[in-house]
Amino acid sequence: MAMCEDYPCCGHALNDCPDSDGRMPCVECGVRLSADAQSSICPRCLRKMSDSMDNGDFDFDTSMNY
Repeated sequence: MAMCEDYPCCGHALNDCPDSDGRMPCVECGVRLSADAQSSICPRCLRKMSDSMDNGDFDFDTSMNY
């Protein structure tokens, strides 16, 4: 079974990227992506991430930014 180009940094478990059909699971939610996907994150999760970034819901501390 093939692995992602950047395995293990891709975030997938061993033997979980891509499957025998060339499809990988989204690293965020696990939904199977198409074989020609450009990202390891599905469009739905990318939209959710984008929305949370627009709303200021960041995963890092900005209290030290001057």
